Amino acid sequence: MVRISKAPEVRKQEILDAAMRLFYTKGYEATSMADIAKEINVVKGLCYRYFKSKQELFDTAMEQYAQECGEKFLSVICNDKKTLMKRMDDMTKLMQSQDDSSKYHNFYHKLGNEMLHEQLMIKIAKYLIPHVNKELLKLSEKGEIHIENVEMTTYFIMYGQIGVLSCENIPMDKKIKQIRSFINSVLGV
Repeated sequence: MVRISKAPEVRKQEILDAAMRLFYTKGYEATSMADIAKEINVVKGLCYRYFKSKQELFDTAMEQYAQECGEKFLSVICNDKKTLMKRMDDMTKLMQSQDDSSKYHNFYHKLGNEMLHEQLMIKIAKYLIPHVNKELLKLSEKGEIHIENVEMTTYFIMYGQIGVLSCENIPMDKKIKQIRSFINSVLGV
């Protein structure tokens, strides 16, 4: 085997991407660190150089993907050039778009990975909370919304959506419409 040297961040990302491909095709449990190393033609020890365990590798991939997904929402949430209602309209459109071009989309939306998808939604919510809180605080200070406790309202909105999105046998458009109705009520708009 010819050793190919790569920058640490490039190699780390290569390991993450290979692992997620294998987790998608073989399943998490059936994939070993040796399988991941073989997928990218490196020795198993190299994978352990970057990640102490398969679980750490998976957690890193989930954190990275949560941030990637969160960034899409931030571009809408933090656009203070638009009114709150226009931002909410844009959020509705973003949630309804079934963008499967994201790096690990197929894995998290694969049948049988519902629990992992819920974990991902929680991580995305955690990532977005400080930004949503900041935006709601600005709107409250301007008098555009009237809420007693901005922080608790932010948590309620962010985590409450996960519950609605997790409802089975309800079409996505109805879930999003209900989320929007709840948020409107909470914010008094």
